[in-house]
Formats: sequence, structure tokens, C-alpha cells
Amino acid sequence: MVKKVFPFYTIASTLTIIGLAVLLSSCKQSSGSGIINATGRPGEIMVVMDNQYRDSKLGAEIENVLQSDVPSLPQSEPMFSLSWSTIKGFTGFLTYVRNILYIDIDQDRFTKTSSKYTYDVWAKGQMVVKITSPSPDSVVNFFETKGYSLNNLFLRHEMYRYDDYLVREYSKVANHLVDSLFDHHINVPEDIRKWKSGKNFLWMSNDHMRQRHDLLVYTYPYHSSQDIGLDRMIQVRDSVLKVNIEGGYEGSYPETEKLVNTQFHRYIFGPNKGEVRGELRGLWKMTGGQMMGGPFVCQAYVDKKAGLVYMVEGFVYNPNEDKRNLIRMMEAALYTFRPSSEKVFDPNVIKKLTYSTTY
Repeated sequence: MVKKVFPFYTIASTLTIIGLAVLLSSCKQSSGSGIINATGRPGEIMVVMDNQYRDSKLGAEIENVLQSDVPSLPQSEPMFSLSWSTIKGFTGFLTYVRNILYIDIDQDRFTKTSSKYTYDVWAKGQMVVKITSPSPDSVVNFFETKGYSLNNLFLRHEMYRYDDYLVREYSKVANHLVDSLFDHHINVPEDIRKWKSGKNFLWMSNDHMRQRHDLLVYTYPYHSSQDIGLDRMIQVRDSVLKVNIEGGYEGSYPETEKLVNTQFHRYIFGPNKGEVRGELRGLWKMTGGQMMGGPFVCQAYVDKKAGLVYMVEGFVYNPNEDKRNLIRMMEAALYTFRPSSEKVFDPNVIKKLTYSTTY
């Protein structure tokens, strides 16, 4: 039996992503920890290096890598927002920023270019990447060869920050429904409460006209590893959404946009790095006359014992506005999808996430 509570175009008034961003960026003493909580907005990196390199080839290469376009968005948005500080000026509250890239260049102290990353150096919930090198040209080469990995490292920490928050503040309604229908838990933003269910299908939303974020959970049979591959995930996604989601016009429904590149990864996940998931990200559009669309990301993992693939998806709608942080918040929520036997999600497993290359 299908319970239909809301059509795709209705409006509700609940907590927005702005409130979540404020909470994530708050600065206060951690309870009982004796250390300041990291500050800064989601997606922000503080770059610390001497001023002489800011307007050089090195500065341009840093911006080229860290501010490359976020994939699978309908408009250009940078991977990260950058702020800058000199090494001498990097003191006080600047040391509390959530993501810090510290570049120290000195030919008298360093003989090769090295990098390392550390958590919670000056603040709780912080990651600091430190690069030391004898020359700026060597650092440029580092960014040219390892920029993709550096972006993934900072992105992984953003996922950790969102999930660390979602462990404490999440939608009890969504978690209860997912547990009841799929015998799994999930931590999604607290304002996701409206819902519709179908056969092996659940659709939930904060039901906003703008800054809207939605959750889908559904299952399909597992036969081989190809069932969590690119083609199969797109095929199932489009068929399930056509049957279960009706747009504002009769006969309209969402489907995967085929005219843009859809990205696909496999990655290793879980406390023991034993779980492989397929990840699909791209754009959705309404077919059948309604002009709506936006980014989506979905993850599929296999329960071989049950013979099922579980697909969890987040998609957002925020016309004419930035969508980077909205879709990242929903992506982070997908990582929390887990069997009901795992009562509490440990966000630290995100720090061990291993991506494949895109294929």
C-alpha cells in the first residue's frame, strides 16, 4: 500500500540548511574536552604561506586545484572556498579554522617536498595538512601530481564534520521509517520529516520550495557485482523514480540527465574496510513538462545474505542558488546508512574511506 503525503511541488516551513551551517561552524568549548571546537564555514580552507607566493605560479596552482569545479552541479561552484594567511600572521582565532593547508618553503631547512595531515591540532574537529618544501616549484609539482588526492582528503574531512553533527542531531522520523521498512538506520538532517512509501521504496523530504533536500531508499535484487555498477544503477534509479515520484504535472517524473557526464566510483567503507559501495552522482531533471532539476548522489551496497542491493540517494533543489553544501550534507548522510544491529554510527570511519578512480 502506498502512502502519499506530499506531491513534489508542495511547500513546508521547517529548519533550513542555513541553521545547520551555523551550528556546524559554532565556536565554543567542547564539553569536558578542554579544547576549542573548530570554526569556519562548510567547505572553507585556510591557506597559510608566505605572501611572496600568493600572487605567483604557486598561488595560481593552489587556486586551480582547490577551487576546481565541483563535479555534477548545474552551475560552476568551487570545490572549496579559500581564505589566506601569512605564516607570521597565523595566530589566535585563525588557528581554530576547520580545514588548514600550511605550506612552509625553506631551502635551508628542507631537502625534499613532504606532506602530512593531522587531526585536532589546535581545535577539535580540525584537519591540518602541512607541506614542507625547499622550493615553490616543487610545491607546484606536488599540486599538479597529487591535487586530486588532496581534494579528496579535504572532502573526506567535510563528510566527517557533517556526520559528526548528524550523529547528535538527526531526524528521528526518518530513522524510524527506514528502520521499520528496511531494517536499517540512517542519520539525515532533522528537518526531513515528510514522507511517501511504496513497494520496497521510501521517499522523504524537508518539503521546501528552496533549499530542498530529499532522501530515497529502495531495494532491488542482487545477482552480480554489476548490480552496483554504473549502467545498472542508472537503469534501476530511473525505473524506480518513474513509478514512485509524480511531478506537479500529470505524467511528469524525475529521471537522470543523460546529456551531462554522470560520475561513478567504487569505494571501500566500514569499520574494517570490508564493505564496497557503488557511488553515482549527476543531475536529475523532470520529464513531462515541469521545469525542475538539480544534483543527486546515490550509493548502493550489497546484502548478499538477503540477496538485495540497498540504494540510498540524496537529491536537492535550490534554483538559482549555490548547491555545493546542500548536496554534500546529503552525501554525508548516506554514509550513515547501516544495518539496524549498528545502533550508533561512528563518524570516524569516514576518515578511513578509500575512493577508487572514476570509471
